[in-house]
Amino acid sequence: MNKVEVVKSVAEKLFAAEDAVDAAMVRNTQLLESIISGRRELGVAATTAELAQTRVAEAIAALSEARRAVMAAHAGLKNVQVRLGVGDEEFGPMDKPEEDKQKPTVNLRVA
Repeated sequence: MNKVEVVKSVAEKLFAAEDAVDAAMVRNTQLLESIISGRRELGVAATTAELAQTRVAEAIAALSEARRAVMAAHAGLKNVQVRLGVGDEEFGPMDKPEEDKQKPTVNLRVA
């Protein structure tokens, strides 16, 4: 593989990692909403699922930290791309491409 091919390969995996963290954040947020809504629908006390809610909220916070770390890695890899002399004209921008992919949505409501 040449330099440009290696950079492209790393970028593809970087974008996939960013997408995976985003998707995990969305799924955990949906889980938290579901726990709260389910508890309310069943008419049970807030304390019934409090520990589970807390753990999911902790997972969301941890995923937020993971997202920050991946974003920092992205910035560092952009610097590596420049140092390797692989410009955007050879490879395309290292910035995440805007695509018309179906992004997961979060439907939050007041609990």
